[in-house]
Amino acid sequence: MTTSLADKLTMIQAERLSDLGLLLVPRLALLPLPMQRFDDPFLPFGKAIIDATRDLTCAYIFDLAAYLSIGAAGAIALERTLAYVGSDTVTILHGLFAGAGYAGISEEGAFAADAVTLVDGQYLDAYLKRADRSALIVRGGSPTTLDAPDTGGYYWNEAQVFTMLGSSGQILQIRMAAESVLYASQGDDFAERARAELEKRR
Repeated sequence: MTTSLADKLTMIQAERLSDLGLLLVPRLALLPLPMQRFDDPFLPFGKAIIDATRDLTCAYIFDLAAYLSIGAAGAIALERTLAYVGSDTVTILHGLFAGAGYAGISEEGAFAADAVTLVDGQYLDAYLKRADRSALIVRGGSPTTLDAPDTGGYYWNEAQVFTMLGSSGQILQIRMAAESVLYASQGDDFAERARAELEKRR
């Protein structure tokens, strides 16, 4: 039986006692010094961060634009970093997709993410063909009460919060930690410092 994204998220959050998601947005100019010696630094950087923070997070959010900023090498790093996360953590591909043409991007032959972000809900159904995949519609503003649509979910841009409806009707949320955590240090301790920053947010 296929596990829905909402059920997967519920189980992970219960196991790890965390609703934190970490945005992976690699930028060449910001990478810690130990990573700058690699010809293709995005993959080793992502793996080091994931190794240090996996037990503190319920999700990793991958910024598509950041990965594609270095072309094919970034696309390969994105694919391999997503695979490195594995199935025990939710993965979200943040690309602000529009239209139905990108619906296959989360399939196994592409980037195999659990969910993607959409500009609006006009083509939502195209992204919900599989029970174990979902899409999160970008919303403006900060919600006064965390709500979610009946299918898919929302990404509240200003609040940096994802919400979706659980199988029991409960509201599930992922609070996103971003660059202040990811780049907490430029030194050899960059992964440990990222972990320490996440721990402060739990």
